[in-house]
Formats: sequence, C-alpha cells, structure tokens
Amino acid sequence: MNRLERFSQWRGRNVLPIDIIGTLAIAFFAVGVAASTGDTPGILFAHDATSQIIWSLVSLVPVMFRRWRPQAAALCYAGLVALHLIFGPAMLYSDFLALVMVYSVIVYGDPRNTKAFIVLAAAFGLFATMAITWSVDVGPAFGQVWVGYRQMYYGACNTVYQEGLNGDCSSILLSEGFQMGLLVAACLVATIVLAYWQRARQATIRMLRERNEAIAARQDEERRIAALAERARIARDMHDVVAHTLSIIIVQSDGGRYAGVGNPAVARSTMETIRRESERALHDMKRLLGVFGGSSHADYDDITALVDQARETSPGTAIVRRTEGTAAPQRLGAQASVAVYRVVQEALTNVRKYAGPRPTVRIDEHWDDDGLSLTIADNGRGASSGLDGHAPGYGLIGMRERVQAVGGTVSAGPGIGGGFVVSVTVPYAATQDAVPKAAGDATARSAGIATAPIQTAASPSAVAPGTGPATSPDGQDRTAAPIPVGEANMHAIGDTDATDATFSHVSAGSHVSAGSADSAGLTGTTDSAGLTGTTDSADRPSSPLTFHMPRLPRFAMPSFPLPERIVPPSLQEIAGKLRSKPIDQAESAGGERFNWIERLSQWSERHYLMMDVIGTVLLILMASSDLFVHADFVSSPLSNHALYMFISVMVIGPLAFHRRFPEGTAAFLAVFCAFEMVFLPSAPWCNMLVLYALYAASAYGRPRAWIWLTAASLIDSILFGVKVSANIMGFNTIYELMFGTPPLRLTLYIAAGMMTGGVVFLLCCAAIIYGRWTRARGANVLILQAREEALRAEEAKQRVLAANMERDRISASIQAEVTATLTTVIDQAVDGLAMLDDCAARGETPAPETIAAAFEAIGSRGRDALAHMRQLLRVLRETGFSDEHRPAAQETMRLTPAASLDDQLRAATAKA
Repeated sequence: MNRLERFSQWRGRNVLPIDIIGTLAIAFFAVGVAASTGDTPGILFAHDATSQIIWSLVSLVPVMFRRWRPQAAALCYAGLVALHLIFGPAMLYSDFLALVMVYSVIVYGDPRNTKAFIVLAAAFGLFATMAITWSVDVGPAFGQVWVGYRQMYYGACNTVYQEGLNGDCSSILLSEGFQMGLLVAACLVATIVLAYWQRARQATIRMLRERNEAIAARQDEERRIAALAERARIARDMHDVVAHTLSIIIVQSDGGRYAGVGNPAVARSTMETIRRESERALHDMKRLLGVFGGSSHADYDDITALVDQARETSPGTAIVRRTEGTAAPQRLGAQASVAVYRVVQEALTNVRKYAGPRPTVRIDEHWDDDGLSLTIADNGRGASSGLDGHAPGYGLIGMRERVQAVGGTVSAGPGIGGGFVVSVTVPYAATQDAVPKAAGDATARSAGIATAPIQTAASPSAVAPGTGPATSPDGQDRTAAPIPVGEANMHAIGDTDATDATFSHVSAGSHVSAGSADSAGLTGTTDSAGLTGTTDSADRPSSPLTFHMPRLPRFAMPSFPLPERIVPPSLQEIAGKLRSKPIDQAESAGGERFNWIERLSQWSERHYLMMDVIGTVLLILMASSDLFVHADFVSSPLSNHALYMFISVMVIGPLAFHRRFPEGTAAFLAVFCAFEMVFLPSAPWCNMLVLYALYAASAYGRPRAWIWLTAASLIDSILFGVKVSANIMGFNTIYELMFGTPPLRLTLYIAAGMMTGGVVFLLCCAAIIYGRWTRARGANVLILQAREEALRAEEAKQRVLAANMERDRISASIQAEVTATLTTVIDQAVDGLAMLDDCAARGETPAPETIAAAFEAIGSRGRDALAHMRQLLRVLRETGFSDEHRPAAQETMRLTPAASLDDQLRAATAKA
C-alpha cells in the first residue's frame, strides 16, 4: 500500500475533519464576499454586511457534518434557511450550498427517507422563490435599504405597504416569481438527478469495497485453512501409504512365524512380500512428499505429475508434451533421471514467472541410441522479460551443474521468433550403473526410478483451445531445436522450411529472461514456499574437471500452433474484443430498489464503452464547429480544414477507448503528438484532451504505468517547447527548423519554448498524479473490480503457498521417521532372505527358531512403527496448524519456521 492509498483510507475514516476544513475554506470566501456587499433586503428587515456575515456563518454550521450525519445536517440546515428567509436576508451567497445539502442527504442518507427530503427541498424551494421575489420587488416591511435601492423597484410595487397590492404589482410578482421558480426548480431537479445517479454508483462501490475488504481480511484464515487441509491430506495419504503397509507387514510377519517355520518356501515368499511392500511404501512416501514437497528423490517418472500440477496452478498456460522415439528412462540412471526432472521443474517455473499471460509451452523429448534430448520452449515474452530489472538467480546455474554432472549439455536463451528455449541432452548411464527395468523389481522402485508408462502425447483435454502442434501442408509435424555450437552464437538449421529456426545459446550469467526458483512460484526453496523444491545441486557428487568437445545433439525444434492461412477475425470476434468488461453491480441501496434514474446510471456504467464512444463523437462534432476551429496553441489557425479535422479525429478518436484500453490509448496519443509536433504546422485545442488520456491510463492502467507515462509526457513536452520556439523563429514545424537557418538570439527563443514546455509537462504530471489519486481512492467501479480480481488471484496464490509451506515444514520429519522405519524392515527382510539363501546354498534346512525369530523381529518393529505412526497422524489431524501454540508466528508465516514435528508430537503427548 503506497502513501496515496494510506492517505485515501485515512480520508475515508475521517470525513468529519475533512468536511470541517472544507467548510472553513468556504466560510473564508463567503465572509470576504459578504463584506464587500451593500445592504440586502429581507422580508422584514434590510441587512447590512455584518448581518450577512453572521447569517452566512450560522448557515454553514450544518455543512460541516453533511456526510457524518447527513439527515440531521439537512434538517438543521432547513431550519436555519427558514429563519434567515423570514428574519434575515432573503439571499445569501452561501444559499448555493443548499444544493450540496440536498445532494448529500440523498447520496449519504437513509434511502428510505429520500422522498421525504425531496418533498422538503421542493417546499423550501417554493418558499425561497416567494421570499426572494417579494424582497427584491417589494422590499422589507421595516427599515430602509441603501439610497437608490427604492428606485430599482418596479413602480407598481413601490407603494405596496402604503396603498396595498394592485394588479400591476401582482403581475410583476407572478412574472418574476415564475422566472425565479423555474431557475430554482431546474437547479433542484438537476441536483436530485445527479444525486440519484451517484447513489447508484456509490452502492456498487460500497459493495465492491466491502467485498475487497472481506477478501483481504480472510487471507489469514484462508492460509490457515489451506495449511490445515494440507495436513489433513498428508495424514490421509500417509495413512493409506504407510499405515496400511505396516499393517500388512505385521500380518505377514505373524503368519510367517507359524506357516513359515516348517516350510522355508513359504518363509521366503513371505519375506519377499514384506520387502516388496516396504519398498513400495517407501517409494510412494517419497512421491507423496517429494513430487510436491521438494524432495530430491523426484525423477523422470514424476514429470507427468509436475506437468499436471502446473496446469492446475496456471490454468491459462497450455502445456503440450510430446515424445519421439522409444522412451527408456531406466537407462538414464538415478542421478540423470533426477536432473531431467529438475530441468523441467525450473523451466516451468520460469514460464510462470516471466513468460507473461497465457503462454504455450512445448516439452519435446527425443529418445535415440545416445540418450535423451529435451527441449522446453514457450512463446512468451522472451528477452523482453528482462526489462523489468530482475536479476538472474541460481536456477539455471543449478540446472547446468546437474546436467553437466551426468555428462550432458544445457542450452538456454531467448528464441529467435520470441519466447524462451531450454534445451538439454542427457546421455545414457554406463551399463553397470543403469537400473534394469522389470515390472516386479521392487529395488528399482525404491531407488526412485520410474517404471510407469511414458506419456507420448498430450491429451486433447490438456491443451488449451487453439493450441497444438503445428502441421505443414503435407500433414507432417514441423519441429526444430536449438543447436548449441558456441556461447551466444546463433545458427540457422539447414532446412528451407520458414517455420524452422534456432534459438540462441547463452550462458547463465547472461540470462535475461528466466530467474531462479527462489521466489514463490511453480518451484522454489522451502524458505519462499514455492510449489516444489529448490533446484540446488548440492547433493550431486563431485566430478573431476575435464575438458572435451560436447556431442552435437539431435533434438527437435519446438513448433507452435501456426494457422495454414491467416483468417481475418469476424465482426462477432471484433465486437467481443471491444465489448465492455462485465461489471458486478449492486441491486439496491439500503434495501430500497433503484428507481429509473439509478437504473439508467447502472446501465451507463455497464456500457461504459458505448458511453465513451458517444462522448467522443460529440467532442468531434464540437471540434468541427466554428467556435473551436480557430483555437490554436502555437500558431495561427489552420486554413486547411481537412488537416484540422484529421488532427482532431486522431487526437479525440482514441479517447473512445480510454477506459477499455487505457494504456493503448495513451501510447497512441503520445506517438501521434510527437509526430504532430515534428511534422504538422499546428497544435489545435483538442490536444488538451491528451491530459485526460494520461489521467485515464494512470487510473485504469497497470499500477506502474505512471513511469512510462511520465517519460512519454516529458518527451512530448520537450517537443512542444521546441515547436513553440520554432514558431517564434518563423518556422511552422520542427522539421523545417532542422533544415532551416536559425535567427540570432537563439537562446532567448529556446528559453521561451522550454518554459512553455515545462508548463505543459507540469500539467501532464498533474493529470498523472490525479489518476493515481483516483486509483488510490478506490471510488471507481472499474478500479475496484480490477483490485478484486488481483486480490482473488493473490488469495489463491497465498492458499497454495500456505499449503506448500506446511508441507515443507512437516515433510522432513515425517520422511526421516518413515524412511528409518521402512528401511529397518527392509534390512530385516533382506537379512532373513540372506539367511534362507545361505542355508539353501549349504543344503541345510533353517532352524524353525531362527525363522520365527526373524519374523518376530519384523513384527515387533512393525508394531512399534504403527503405534508411532498412529500417534503422528493424530498430531497431524487434531493439533491443527503447526504454529497454533505460537500465535505470533502466524503473522510472519513466510519468515518464521514452525516448531519441529517432534516438538509438536511431544506437546500432544504431554496434553494427553
């Protein structure tokens, strides 16, 4: 929240002091005007300047609390008006504030009493009309007014108090009263319509403000709920994965103690089952806490889950995964499999952080006899994403280290046609290091090597509409890929297809698009609560420094959906783009349904684009009138009417989209104004409307749009100053000045022009600041709706972050305990199998006591582990948020680490 927003909130909480200050300023002005006014007549008396000052100050008192207590203020003001109409001056300059009081009581008062106050205002308007007409035409009943005032009366009414009312005076009173009544009625009706119009908008604004405040207020609770839900999910999944397996182990060990004593084959089969189930549970547990929780055991087979999770987290991102050749992840080796996973993880993170809105991502895998060639490419912002000034992080460095540790190569950089491309080649592991692929090999599963079928194509449901692989006219897929042949070098592939190109190969230090996964996103460290773990390569083994020429890989260039022919958009599609954004509006004000004025206000608010177009057309018609044709800021008016209308249409026309496309409108006007200053000989009055475009872009555009708006204003203001200087020198345009001979005293001319340009720049800055003030006030429906969308997006992000943080906090302890338990069981089962194998090799029958002891040890370990696991799950289910016993930690959720799970377990045991 910036200073403007904080000041706006303070202003909203302190309406009474603000209104008091404003009323005092009005009082100062009213006193000055009343002091310079002569005697003023009333119904009963004539009043001098002192009397007018007193009555003006007294009538201003209710204005101070017109918004704080609108109905009480309106009644008080009505009473004071009645008194001053009877006993005081018939007219005061402060009487114009009566319209302000009517507006305030309708907009800020109870809607159920609106009609009563309108009737009261109408009655006082009639009374004021009669009082003013009588006082002006007849004069006060007592006392005298200044000398000569009587001569201003109409002759027929001069003797009313002496001779009575006659016919001529009655006609004058009726005529003057009718004219005054029309004026009062017009002002009153206009005020009532404006108040109703604004009240409908205020109802929608209040609704959106309350909704935004509710969203902001419940963020802490939403994070808490998300953390609790994540604990419940982990508890549920851990129960299904580990507790169920421990129960099987206990049952198998008990059965083996009896059935396997006399039958070594049954004992062997039971031992195999125990080992296999333990390894499966260990692998499933690693997947449970590893794929999404940052475990280093996630491997190639977990990429599918990672992609699915990325699609769920970023619905606007279309991710297409393609596989060419026969996938053989088991030949990569464990370390290379993890490295491939980390590459995809980091690439998807950078897509989410830097690619921009609704990107398309292609994950192309090419398997051949040498290994895997992987390309992750997007069609996002590419090199331009570095313009926001972010510093490259360590994500790509870690990626490069991991891949190079297994003998592979990495190429990462902006694509030639846009977007960003990451290309990786990973060779197969040596034969002795490769993990054999077997459907029933539990060892391979426990090592983290995937044995699931490989996804070879993206399902239609997983691809966003309008996306998919590009096809050539012959129906074949067109693909291409980067060829890393040198640092920061680019080469074209020897293919005549225009859709094939290469991407640059850049070092980690020169990377300008993607950053590290250190911040919250699809991936991240546990400190920043990212969706998955860091891409740190600290766990990789060191390798000797060797220098060799890398193999040139063979992999596919990513292809993006390109239409076979360009089809112009239909009128329906254009209309959809230009249609006003839907606005959620209030249906009533204070329980009272809207009248026709308020419904019309809401209709115009919903169709703001149409209203802007109508207003723009009216401005263009007004600009074409003779009243404005001859107005010019720089030189004499244009004699060429067609050129004048061209400039007017080019400046006024874009304002039709100043709320639908605010920054686009401002950018167009900035470019056209620069062109106008340089090449056109005039600067018509319509250029003043550029200030409104700056205001709209600052108010409705992006939060930091004011930066480029200020820069553009400075450039155009300098050009305007130069144009003024050129005109003083006798040149019509800057272009003529560039090729002409400047006169003497050039400095004086430049100073005059720059002074004018400085004034224009100050006006532009004022418009931008006012736009930012409007944005900070939150008194605009479009701004509040955009703020609500941002709050909801942040709320969803915070829920994800809270769940990830809670998972990261507890996963380490759970994983360590479960791994130790299951590893012990596996070791005991392996020892039992080794004992049986040893006896079989010697041709001996194992002793029943030995078999029973082995099964008893496994069963005892399983029972102890199951009891501990149940207590652990009870802690997860019942103790709630991991910082519940430390409420202060919830306020700094991202920075303060939670208590360890062991501490929570001990606390829960102590309470029990």
